[in-house]
Amino acid sequence: MKVLIGGFVAESNARVKEYCELTSFMLKTGDEVAKALYVDDLFAAEGIEVIPAIYADGRAGGIVAKEAFDYIANQFIKAVKEHQHELDGMFFFLHGASHVQELSGGSGEHYIIREIRKIVGPYMPIAMVMDPHGNLSQEQADNCTIIRTFRHSPHTDRRECHRLVASLLIDLLNHRRNIHPVYRKVPVLLGGERTVSTDEPMVSINKMLDEIEKDERIMCCSYHIGYVRHDSDKCGASVIVVPNNEKDTAYANTKADEIAAFAFSKRHEFHFTGMALEPEDAVRAVMAAKGKPCFITDSGDNCTAGGPGCNTFILRQFLALEDYAEKRILFACISDEGCANQLADYALGSTVSFDLGIDEDALSAKVSLIATILAKGELHHHYGDQTAIGSCVTVRLKDRPIDIVIAQKAVSFAEKAQYDYAGINMDYDVIVVKQGYLYPELKQAAKYFVMSLTDGATNQRTEKIKYQKILRPMYPIDAI
Repeated sequence: MKVLIGGFVAESNARVKEYCELTSFMLKTGDEVAKALYVDDLFAAEGIEVIPAIYADGRAGGIVAKEAFDYIANQFIKAVKEHQHELDGMFFFLHGASHVQELSGGSGEHYIIREIRKIVGPYMPIAMVMDPHGNLSQEQADNCTIIRTFRHSPHTDRRECHRLVASLLIDLLNHRRNIHPVYRKVPVLLGGERTVSTDEPMVSINKMLDEIEKDERIMCCSYHIGYVRHDSDKCGASVIVVPNNEKDTAYANTKADEIAAFAFSKRHEFHFTGMALEPEDAVRAVMAAKGKPCFITDSGDNCTAGGPGCNTFILRQFLALEDYAEKRILFACISDEGCANQLADYALGSTVSFDLGIDEDALSAKVSLIATILAKGELHHHYGDQTAIGSCVTVRLKDRPIDIVIAQKAVSFAEKAQYDYAGINMDYDVIVVKQGYLYPELKQAAKYFVMSLTDGATNQRTEKIKYQKILRPMYPIDAI
């Protein structure tokens, strides 16, 4: 048997000014595709040959440029056309949060699946792994055979989910039956910082899903949080239940109704994870906290959700402090490519006067600084990504106990390895990071952490984001 595999990842934030170009994507082909999907050994063990299309990972950023998406989509479609007469099924990771320039309906994932179905017809098995921060529709459910998302946010079970879905597809190929996912729309639109899986009500929702998956009549089920950072009729939470056999479809519908009703009944229990405070209160709280390291997250400029990472707002808050209580502070990081390139020309130990900030708006206003070049290093994304995406320079401010990692690209320093690559350590009293919820490795190390409810491209209050195309009424925008 032969299975076509591929992946497309893009969290498209419409409030980010620059498009996500092809150069923003990490592209993998050949044997690297199966490795990126965590399934290279599973299909091989069953004697199934994988045919790679492409794995394109753009992470979070602006709307996907038309030319970039055309190239990526064409790799999927070209592979399907070339191999359709020998394929037994397909396995994809399609994140679910893309929005493509000039594309009808916006969703790149919907376009890819729709075009593939036009080629292969309605019956070829298509298994799709999704990120929980991805949007769905009845059309997408009808066009797929298996859909399941990760349970946890942050995504600690991503590998496990990929391998589960691959195993389900293998079983389906060995024991064919005509099934389709059951879909329900849930009129709740909330970002990831209010839907962390270690907090209620997601703990209870995921417990319900786990119990339902134990039933032999159900292949798998998911609660999809959805994506909030662009306007689309697909925005909002969703429930997916996949029956094990066609005769189990009625039962799957019953379970989908139960999950949707339960999740909606919990809508008022969703809350910001951990401590979330207004910006002035957040700075006061972290400076008063005991022990180290303590973290403050710049949630309105969250790079993991597409924020440009360039805002100097919290830096200016700290520069205005009169008493630092003998604490040392690290900003990891602030993105300013021009400044990073300028500082890269200076030797370690040099004292330099420079302006930091791209000055696009009040949040990213320039700050004039005098500092010593402390370290130089590489920029890497989190999740153990070993590919350098740029460089960074760390400076130590004159007359302030503040160090700043100045980066060529927007990166959220979520794991210790990223600090190592940058040539710095985490031996600070306070560390300011471009995140929303604090990522697990930092959370484990933290003696205290607080999310600063800053403004910016990744504003955490859905109620402040303007939508025109979504289903209405929608909680919490509307009082349902």
